[in-house]
Formats: sequence, C-alpha cells, structure tokens
Amino acid sequence: MTEMLTIIKQLGQLSRDLDKAITKMADLEFIAVEAEGDFKVAYAGAFRDAAGSVEDRKQVAITQTDHLWRIWGKAAAAVRLQKEHIRALHARIDVGRTIQSTARAEMQLAGGQL
Repeated sequence: MTEMLTIIKQLGQLSRDLDKAITKMADLEFIAVEAEGDFKVAYAGAFRDAAGSVEDRKQVAITQTDHLWRIWGKAAAAVRLQKEHIRALHARIDVGRTIQSTARAEMQLAGGQL
C-alpha cells in the first residue's frame, strides 16, 4: 500500500510539473513571436535602406540584424526544448499510470484492498 501512495504522490507531482511546463511554454512562445517580429521588422528596414543590388542589400540587412536573428533563433530553440520537456513529462505520467495499474492488479490478486 505504501508503494501505491508513493506512486500517487509522484503522479501528482508530475501533473503539477506538467502544468508549470505548459505555462512556461506559453511564455516562451510569446517571447519567440516577439523576437521573430523584432528581427523581421529590423531586417526589412535594413534591406530597404541599403544601397546596391538585391544581393548586396540582403547581405547588408543580414549583417545589421544578425544579433536579432540570433535572439530569435535562441527563443525558437527554447520553445522546441520546452516541447520536448512536455513530451517527456507525458511519457513519465504514462509510465507512472502503468506502474500504478500494475500495482493495483497485483494487490487485487493478492487479496489486498485498495
């Protein structure tokens, strides 16, 4: 019975961790959208203001907005990593439920009460 209580507590903690991870995911998504917008607006402005051929203007815009592109890239990477973290939490919850179900079945077979 102690094992069952431990499993229930662990599942409860995993559920709380999942809630926090989802909230963090929303925050990271917002940051990534803002970073993408900042980059695209700056790139467009730099491209528009640059002189020369289209390729020259692209290169100028890339050079002038590199720092914003990196911020956007890191924000997008944080979103991807958070998605993986959420998938891992779901997997851990599924494993915990399977263990709980197995423990419950074993107790029933042994004639124990739940």
